[in-house]
Amino acid sequence: MASHENFGRSTAITAAALAAVVGAYLAMPPGPLEAQQEVPPAAQDSPVISSYQSHSSEQEHAHSDTVHRYGSEAMRANDAMLITAVKSALQDDGVTRGHAVVVDCDHSVVTITGAVASAADAQRAARVASSVDGVTRVNNKLTW
Repeated sequence: MASHENFGRSTAITAAALAAVVGAYLAMPPGPLEAQQEVPPAAQDSPVISSYQSHSSEQEHAHSDTVHRYGSEAMRANDAMLITAVKSALQDDGVTRGHAVVVDCDHSVVTITGAVASAADAQRAARVASSVDGVTRVNNKLTW
């Protein structure tokens, strides 16, 4: 009977630990191990409300060092939504699956960087990204 009680406690502890790990994973921003780092505004009297710099640690050749400066949180949120939508569209299409590709967005202009299998895949990825509602332009920096 004592063995059964220990098993029950062990299972509860394992379930709690798993829930904590899953919760932390779900709270992460979308993307391949992408982190957003706060960057100080350029000047004190600048109208910038929000800025961040994004980095990816998936592979050395697939990262974004773009510094974004936004006049409102709504603009920042719109770009974050577009990044998620483009990543989802690329994943659904499968053109970038298994490749180190980073999606970035600045004022509705999407930049895709990294490596894909071929020039045709790079063109296809740009078409998929440009088909997302709200994307005004795509900078295709993919290599193969």
